[in-house]
Amino acid sequence: MAAPWLPAPDTRSFLQRCAHWHEVLDPSRLLASRAEILKSKTLLAAPGAASTASENNEQLLEARRLCEASVHPDSGQVLPLIFRPSVYVLLGAPLAMAALIPHVRVASSFICQLPFQTYNVGFSLVNRNLSMQKADHPLYLSASVLYLTSMGAAPALAMKRLGISSQSARSVLRILSPPLYALLGGLSVALVRFSEVDRGVQIMDQEGNVLGVSHKAAEKAMKETVLSRSALFGVTALVPSLMRHSPHMLRNPRMLTLLRNLAAVVTFGMMVPVSFSLFPHKGSISREDLEEELKEKTSEPIVFYNRGL
Repeated sequence: MAAPWLPAPDTRSFLQRCAHWHEVLDPSRLLASRAEILKSKTLLAAPGAASTASENNEQLLEARRLCEASVHPDSGQVLPLIFRPSVYVLLGAPLAMAALIPHVRVASSFICQLPFQTYNVGFSLVNRNLSMQKADHPLYLSASVLYLTSMGAAPALAMKRLGISSQSARSVLRILSPPLYALLGGLSVALVRFSEVDRGVQIMDQEGNVLGVSHKAAEKAMKETVLSRSALFGVTALVPSLMRHSPHMLRNPRMLTLLRNLAAVVTFGMMVPVSFSLFPHKGSISREDLEEELKEKTSEPIVFYNRGL
């Protein structure tokens, strides 16, 4: 059965989804106990609760927000605290800021990239579609983290090998940051979730009844999440790189550094709900785009799946 807190179909506009995610990402929901989360889950599972929650029952609406912020829609398990969406904003922002600093030294760049890429891989792993997933081998995940970390530190290594001066290197790194981080953001999702395309994901009708396993739905889910994560990291890197020197800044370069770091933190925090809202959490795919054997199992024009985050 589908998670009752994810509407099907999701007819909300992009701006409505943004407003919804701003509410879901409220840090105060991290204070909810496991018992409160399970109570909200039980409340939404009651007959008729899902339709009532979409109207004006504030208790059910709050239960839906709490479940969306704390419970995985496939497994029904409470998410580990560190990988909940609200924590992603709080913890991901300083990690992004440290990674985005234009490091000239290779060692410092690698050290800042490692926790940033590790956390992003972990978040994608925990919040992916789990309907048909098996545990990934730790060596594969470790290799993915090291690969992403090495790519993030590659510009600093190139600057060192080419013997570019410190000031010129920082300018080049700021130019390279937006496309590089957009690539790294999408690649981290693709590496973690590529197995979904191979194994497929469960698709459901509007009532939440499982119709089968679709590889095409899995491919669509992965592509949408890759685009959303690329937008998150790319824009987060773009805003600080656009900040220019002013006469005052030239006299006080530490102020510019402080403002750039602050801009990275604020932009990341603002872009997380935007990124999550680019596509509905409960994804949909046209019946005509499904595999031939799945088309015969339903007459509904649209079927649904958990896109993941």
